[in-house]
Amino acid sequence: MDELDVKILRALISERAIAPSNPATKSSLRSISARLGADDMTVNYRYKKLQESGCLSGWTLLVNPAFFGYRVAEVMIDVQPESAKSDMVRKLKLVHEITGLVNFYGKGLRIFMIFNGDESRSRTIELISRITNAEGITQSRMPLPRSLTKNLTETDAAIIRALSRDARKSAVLGAKELGLSPKTVRKRVDRLRRENTIFPFPILSIESISGLIPLYLSYSYTNNDAKASVDRAILAHFDSDYITGGFADPDFGQIVLSASTMADVQKFLDWAKTQPGIASARMDIPVETFMFPEKLIELLELRNETGALHQNAFF
Repeated sequence: MDELDVKILRALISERAIAPSNPATKSSLRSISARLGADDMTVNYRYKKLQESGCLSGWTLLVNPAFFGYRVAEVMIDVQPESAKSDMVRKLKLVHEITGLVNFYGKGLRIFMIFNGDESRSRTIELISRITNAEGITQSRMPLPRSLTKNLTETDAAIIRALSRDARKSAVLGAKELGLSPKTVRKRVDRLRRENTIFPFPILSIESISGLIPLYLSYSYTNNDAKASVDRAILAHFDSDYITGGFADPDFGQIVLSASTMADVQKFLDWAKTQPGIASARMDIPVETFMFPEKLIELLELRNETGALHQNAFF
């Protein structure tokens, strides 16, 4: 995986128009080609190779947790003892509020969880702590846009369910499965996306790429004033190596990198630790990634069954 592959992958993650239809995919790839100054055939070929490698195995359609009045937090923990980690992961997968997790080499785990208030958040954190005997817990927020959808119909819900496992499914195929017209499917999907109620999301497994060492660099700031300059320095320094990043939390930053050798791992970490404005930094190598979009679909089903109205939250 070279620098162009990294930049294409980064663009694919941010270019949400890559889904949910084949025409949208082609249009997005052309846009990426122009932005990177690469020809269309090269970008198309690299895109197919990323899919074949298992790194970018598909797209799922996520329901915005804000539609249900939920927020999202990332939790970084070190489990104890490491020998019991596989059983801990099995138990964590069963926790309804956990919508994804990344298992790292060693003791590290990164967990994505939803909550609808301080009590809900504390309860889930306490459960995670009990399951993992966590030595330390770091929490950061993932801000979400407000969902503008006031009323979700059964047809809307059916379309979301149909696309939840494969957001690249064409409107024609989705319409055929649901007994609807392709125009109806396209119109509903476009509206729900404009209203920030659904997001196409890549199913990533960067740890599966041969010859690549994926890395999660997490760091904290010395103070709030340092955040902007630190994030700029991180992005500039790792421009040819970073795949995606999270910089919304005021106290913590995170960037996903690609390394060629284990020597790069230590080099990257050492560089980060010497940067002004960074209070602490850690590097983790992912082993496996799990996402559970079906848990958000379950909330959708529950909402339809009860007929309850949920107040959208601001983030």
